[in-house]
Amino acid sequence: MRLVSEQCSAISISTLQKKIRKIVDQNSPDSTEEEIFKFTEEELKKFHVDSQNFSYTFIKNHLGGHRWFFVCEKCKGRVQKLFLPPETYPEYEHKYLCKNCHKLCNESVLKANNNIYKKVIRPLKKLHEIEEKLEKGHLTEKKVEELLNEYDAVEQIMKNCIEYRQYVFKKKRGVNRQLLGL
Repeated sequence: MRLVSEQCSAISISTLQKKIRKIVDQNSPDSTEEEIFKFTEEELKKFHVDSQNFSYTFIKNHLGGHRWFFVCEKCKGRVQKLFLPPETYPEYEHKYLCKNCHKLCNESVLKANNNIYKKVIRPLKKLHEIEEKLEKGHLTEKKVEELLNEYDAVEQIMKNCIEYRQYVFKKKRGVNRQLLGL
């Protein structure tokens, strides 16, 4: 079976950049863009996982600031995320590399033509995303209402879907997930 990106550990440059920016905003709220750039650059140089160090590049944003990227160690491509396959897959290099170098794809690409994926898994993932947004809080009343309406709409579509009704029926009776192709 082909390894998909969701099975791998991943590191995201945007997550790193946001964490660094949060530190800057807390420690030096009046920092100039130049100071933020230098601090970000220094912090990124310190970042490593196990014995693997990373290279970075950036572009200037048209609204100010900089957008950072990892440079893939193997292909030298500019990417937002690097992936580390599980050790249980010895045919893959056990390094953080880009999707292309590991020959990864997203699970949704493999299952795009699968009705269970389209009509059950994808809507369940959407409901989970909405739940997470609502749990985080700090949303306007209008945004909460929009999310709840979207949740209700997805839920209503699923209730009328035969694949979802079969999924619920089998789940209640303890049918193995592998029999459902999940």
